[in-house]
Amino acid sequence: MTSTPTSKTKSSAATTGNKTLFIVESPNKVKTIEKFLGDNFIVRASIGHIADIPVRKGSVDVANNFAPTYELTAKGAEVIAGLKKDLKQCSEVVLATDDDREGEIIAAHLAEFLAPTVPVKRVVFHSVTKAAIEEALAHPRDIDENLVEAARTRRILDRLFGFEVTDVSRRKVRSNTTAGRVQSPALRLVVEREIERMKFVSAAYADVVALTSTHPAFTATMKQLAGNAIAVGKDFNASGELVGTATVLDISTAQEIAESLNNGSAALTVVDVTEKAATRNPQPPFTMSSLYQDAINRLGMSIKEAQAVSNMLFEKGLITYPRSDNPVHEPASRVAIRSTIESLYGKDMVAPFHRYTTSKKKAQGAHEAIRPTYMNVEAPKGLTDRQMAMYRMIWQRTIASQMIEAKGVTVTLTLKTRGGNHDAVFTAAGTTYTQLGFRTVYAPAREDDNAGAPFPTVAVGDDVPVESAEARTHNTTPPARFTEASLVRELEDLGIGRPSTYAAIVAKLRALYVWSKNGDKAFIPTVTAFAVHRLLTTSFEELMDYEFTNELEEMLDRISEDKTLRTPILNAFYFGNGENPGLQTLVSDAIANVKGEDMYAMSLGMHPETGDEIIVRAGKMFGKSSSPYIECGSVKLSLPDHTEFDDLSPQAVVALLAASTPRLIGHLGDVPLYIKVTSTGAYFQWGEKGNLPEGEKKPRTAGILKSMDPTTVTMADATRMFSLPREVGVATNGEMIMATLGKFGAYISCGGETRSLKDDEQIFTISVLEAQALLDTPKKTRGGKWAKGQRKR
Repeated sequence: MTSTPTSKTKSSAATTGNKTLFIVESPNKVKTIEKFLGDNFIVRASIGHIADIPVRKGSVDVANNFAPTYELTAKGAEVIAGLKKDLKQCSEVVLATDDDREGEIIAAHLAEFLAPTVPVKRVVFHSVTKAAIEEALAHPRDIDENLVEAARTRRILDRLFGFEVTDVSRRKVRSNTTAGRVQSPALRLVVEREIERMKFVSAAYADVVALTSTHPAFTATMKQLAGNAIAVGKDFNASGELVGTATVLDISTAQEIAESLNNGSAALTVVDVTEKAATRNPQPPFTMSSLYQDAINRLGMSIKEAQAVSNMLFEKGLITYPRSDNPVHEPASRVAIRSTIESLYGKDMVAPFHRYTTSKKKAQGAHEAIRPTYMNVEAPKGLTDRQMAMYRMIWQRTIASQMIEAKGVTVTLTLKTRGGNHDAVFTAAGTTYTQLGFRTVYAPAREDDNAGAPFPTVAVGDDVPVESAEARTHNTTPPARFTEASLVRELEDLGIGRPSTYAAIVAKLRALYVWSKNGDKAFIPTVTAFAVHRLLTTSFEELMDYEFTNELEEMLDRISEDKTLRTPILNAFYFGNGENPGLQTLVSDAIANVKGEDMYAMSLGMHPETGDEIIVRAGKMFGKSSSPYIECGSVKLSLPDHTEFDDLSPQAVVALLAASTPRLIGHLGDVPLYIKVTSTGAYFQWGEKGNLPEGEKKPRTAGILKSMDPTTVTMADATRMFSLPREVGVATNGEMIMATLGKFGAYISCGGETRSLKDDEQIFTISVLEAQALLDTPKKTRGGKWAKGQRKR
């Protein structure tokens, strides 16, 4: 028997009218649905969830069978207040939230907090069309308590894990860190991929490629030398060691072979021609996960943009429900798809049997695969370029899923060198499609380089003329960093999380734990991410296990069919079940036994001179600052959280540490003046604890010019910098023009106006006339545009 969630229930709303209050989730659906339903309906939106379990201790009463307390969010309170006013005109409420776990609990919360005294119906529809909504109204149902409990239990688990593990992380690592039941295993994936890359040892190997002068030309690649296979990337392990029996071709031998083919002392002779039938089947229809992946890979969208655009297309009534993880279309949809193929491409392009009628993976909810609402609409009007690009991609993939396969022939040529000093074997392969089939509409995103490339007609024994040959060197590369698309694919393969949560997971990681270089999509973990990973994998190893996370997801899915499973699942997760100690034990052990100083990000080895260990930490230093830093003995050097560990070679770190030791330049008065170097720049410091400049409560600091070398700066340089700001002269408005050095470089200021200087030295040389001319020039923003209200004169 499940416990009833606690909530702050509002008084019920009295009604006097005879309209129907029709409540959906998204406000973008409202206008479309209003047109379908007419004046007897008031259509409103909940704008997503209206209530949540607050983030505070005791919000889940563990002793009372994990009873949660739900409270209206600030937005939810406004929504309920507005709905109660609308309800006064209504004699019926229709809850038309989405047909999944989250939609079901939103419907339950609407009924609970709205507390209507009139009849309440629950309806669901999978496309925003008049027919679909009328069909839904004709077949109302009760709120599905199994689905509600499934959503509620997930939220309870998320709160228990998030609140308690986050508390440990903030005590032991940094105060701005968070943890999550799905977020943390995702973080583990990203950090451990980076550790793999750091440990990776690259290996070098060579090969030879030959471009023929045949018509058409083709490229052949060397595969064997003296009967032995030559090594390629897959023949080396992560330590750079050769595994297996392949031979590493050295560059000098590769150059000899290439030269012999170029000067004609060796030729290529065909020794084998193999033809093999090639068949390619279309990909299954889109699920949310595969839609996001193709949107990222094909359209260059972020997962956040893909989510927003797909939701907008659904709300406009153009596609079916986008939060589907079912790669199967309903029978009626397949009929419509196949009819569209026949009308546009001909009957012979329709697959002779219905493709993708079942799914090996159990899908959640009752949604079919994503498809256009109306298959005969290829390019809807009124869409932005990005919306149109996604719609077209969905239309193409949907059509392709029921088309005939692509057929062709894959030809593989084997060639041997004739003449020269080396017995080398080359191969070339290419596929020519004689039946394009589904490829007419939607070809795979990752295509074979030789797909569709024909070969010239050759036979065994023929010499193949060589246009040019080239010896190439290669280095094995570490596994690629995760991108949004590849991380989503990995989470899906491991069964971690569910498609509807992926966008939120990626957003959390981006906000706290990963960054990307300019123009790059790859995730680089922050210094803090490494420290949190250390805590999670040492103190919460069982909860970080991918298989455990997957099994927990599947158990939570089963609650959708039987809500009585919630209590044993929550008990096992929190109190343990014999195999796992449970969250409660893990948290209490971590609080009692984990030392914050042991939760560092990474050890970079020992300092070659002092013998001290070089440690990168994410914790607090310098008073209230929480910047990560390098620690070596008594020396501490601040470090940006967005630091790539590839840049922290032992030599670079030792040089940084050496430079970070303050260098005494001299004294101003009796007060020492130092030059200090950090990972973010250098600066002068005048004074120290116990010996400060007169009238100062702390040491004074000043920046250095770009032209100054921290290793050679002098007292004269320091005196110049401490003399700033410099009075340039009086401007035409009667105010003083000042020149100084700021965070973003040299600049002048006058009243509320500032202008950047191109050269730092201008701080000391710019005249009042030059400064006035610069102030009279309209200011540009950093993007190079004129500031608001200004124009070029």
